Amino acid sequence: MKIDLTGKRALVTGSSSGIGEAIALRLASEGADIAVHGRNRERAEAVAGAVRALGVEAIVVIGDLARDDTAAAVADAVEAAWGGVDILVNNAGVESAGTGTAPWLEATPAEWVSTYQANVLSAVRMVQRLAPSMRERGWGRLIQVSSVVGHEPLTVIPDYGAAKAAMINMTKGLAKTFSKGGVTANSISPGLVRTPSVEAWLRGIAAASGWGDDWDAIEKQVVAQFVPNHVG
Repeated sequence: MKIDLTGKRALVTGSSSGIGEAIALRLASEGADIAVHGRNRERAEAVAGAVRALGVEAIVVIGDLARDDTAAAVADAVEAAWGGVDILVNNAGVESAGTGTAPWLEATPAEWVSTYQANVLSAVRMVQRLAPSMRERGWGRLIQVSSVVGHEPLTVIPDYGAAKAAMINMTKGLAKTFSKGGVTANSISPGLVRTPSVEAWLRGIAAASGWGDDWDAIEKQVVAQFVPNHVG
């Protein structure tokens, strides 16, 4: 299905690789101009080049959204270039602030805070800065990338599952807040996607656990070890 987004401007956070990159390229293919965000300029510039090849405008904004000052700098850069955005995709985040395998009782409070900063508050910062101008214009889209673990948690990384559940909850609140102003809010909950960062994370677990380096075997071990009530 084609959706004409010509003239719309979208900020996709965490779009220098993985899911965010795919979202940015899809929105660009529908005609939207894209603000490519990340923490690595070289990777972000490469994605911006791919966006421009689709015939739309791309800008690059670099900064850590888990901090107030650098998140503000990202929003400042977007507003300086475009005066705001029409579409905000809150995709930036991390699998877990800890080891990536911490059971419930071993994930520390500090890791919980760090995971919430990277996944939940990073989105809050961008919404609070960029949604008001959407309301003023009477049109906007606020999209949060949650996860299936926000609905069905694993036996490990409870901080990550809870953070993704919080994103779903905040999206419902945003939808009610903007219900009569032309701004919509939605969340999406993908399953585990074999992005470079996810593969590196799982291969690290495999190496530490002695599972070998065969990808099919790693996938089976992950399901068996971390997904409760799985019937394989």
